[in-house]
Amino acid sequence: MGILAFCFACCVCCTFKSLKLAIDVIDATSDFLWKTKRVILVPILYFIINILVFVTWAVAFAGVLSLNKIKADKLHTKDLEWTGSNRGLALYMIFGLFWLTAFM
Repeated sequence: MGILAFCFACCVCCTFKSLKLAIDVIDATSDFLWKTKRVILVPILYFIINILVFVTWAVAFAGVLSLNKIKADKLHTKDLEWTGSNRGLALYMIFGLFWLTAFM
C-alpha cells in the first residue's frame, strides 16, 4: 500500500498544474451559474414548449388519421385505408413537426 500511495503522490505532484487549472475552471463555472440563474431556465423552458407543441401536433395528427376509413379483419385487427389526399396531409403534418422543432 505504501508503494501505491507513493505512486499516487507522484501523480498528484506531477500533474498539480493541470489539477489546479481544472479546479479553477469548475470554480469559475459555478460562480457564473450562481450569478446568472436564468441560463438554467432556458433549456427547461425550451423543453416545456417543445412538449406542448408536440402534444398539440399529436392531437392534430390524430385528426388527420381519423379522416381515413378503418378496415377490420377477421382476426380482430384494424387497418387504415389511406386515400391520396389524406396521405399528403399526413406527410405535410410530419414535415410541419420537423420544421417547427427545428425552428424553435
